[in-house]
Amino acid sequence: MTTRTIPLTKPFWDKFELRAASMSLKKTIGTGDGPNTKILVDRLSKSLNVPYVLPVTSCTHGLELILQNLGLQSRDEVIVPSFTMSSTANAIVLAGATPVFADIELERYTIDPNDIERCITPHTKGIIIVHYAGMPCFMEEIMGIAREHHLFVVEDAAHTIGASYKNKPLGTFGVAGAYSFHGTKNICCGEGGAVVTRDKALADKMEIYRANGTNRREFLRGTVDKYTWVGPGTSFFLSDILSAILVEQVKKIPVITKRRQDIAHAYTKAFELFQDKVRLPKVPKNAEPNWHIYAMQFVTETVATKFLDAMHEKGIGAVTHYVPLHTSPMGLSLARKNMRSLPVTDHVARTLVRLPMYAGMNKKDVFYVTEKVTKFLKQM
Repeated sequence: MTTRTIPLTKPFWDKFELRAASMSLKKTIGTGDGPNTKILVDRLSKSLNVPYVLPVTSCTHGLELILQNLGLQSRDEVIVPSFTMSSTANAIVLAGATPVFADIELERYTIDPNDIERCITPHTKGIIIVHYAGMPCFMEEIMGIAREHHLFVVEDAAHTIGASYKNKPLGTFGVAGAYSFHGTKNICCGEGGAVVTRDKALADKMEIYRANGTNRREFLRGTVDKYTWVGPGTSFFLSDILSAILVEQVKKIPVITKRRQDIAHAYTKAFELFQDKVRLPKVPKNAEPNWHIYAMQFVTETVATKFLDAMHEKGIGAVTHYVPLHTSPMGLSLARKNMRSLPVTDHVARTLVRLPMYAGMNKKDVFYVTEKVTKFLKQM
């Protein structure tokens, strides 16, 4: 019988988000690009130090918005880590190109620059990188490869709000980045996201595409006298009600990040004596992670499964993570005869376990998790 239930994650909402949503319901009609969205854009632009911010309905749609406007053709290829959400690869597929799956490296679970080089062909046009758990990819190496081969870099920054590398926010290194404000993320509004870029031409294209292919922005600014269809597109506007919640959430990024950092430090301090049995996360030099995920890696899948069972018996919401895309039915279909071995991805997918991590965890919650995990590790 469990004495406590600790979920994997929980939004850090309070009276301020409730009041913001309530006021938006009273004062707006809730459509996109309303008054709260304008405030959100301004605050994200300043926080991330980027000139162009486009709130969208999800990070998934954000990635699609970016890829649809990079001029990809049917024979083009984009390299992507296999250890990621299907959204990352789907954005490439929906843009008419082909995802090429690369392996990850063992320390950060981010795309391996050496494997990127092995994946490059005459058809390669770009790379999508994923900053797993809010830890930076190997940015110098990746950006160097991109420059050498004239490739674009898009950042799947779903995990990274509040995280930085060399004092530069993750998600702002490439041609564009997409953030997630899904209910499981560090700051959230239920469903939502944002795209950022420093490229004005790309931003202009994306503004048209996210507005059903219309010149809506120019019409609202009064620079054209008619609101009309000017190109392909769809509707990716984030509701102004959700933007109101995010305005309050953005204010809390420092507090949320500090709380998650404290939990991560408590976990590491409790488990560091067992590093012969489990691999713990390590912060790269010059990185400031947001600790979106605290991931442990066991030696074998059998031990990882036993650990999960033990945690669930104690009411602790520990979970595994992605099924590698290259092993999925869709991934196998895309690869056909060109399937490559991705040994690190396969091993990590079988042995990685995520522990509960959210800003609302109190000291008793953290102690309960560390106590039960330590007990299991001692008995291994």
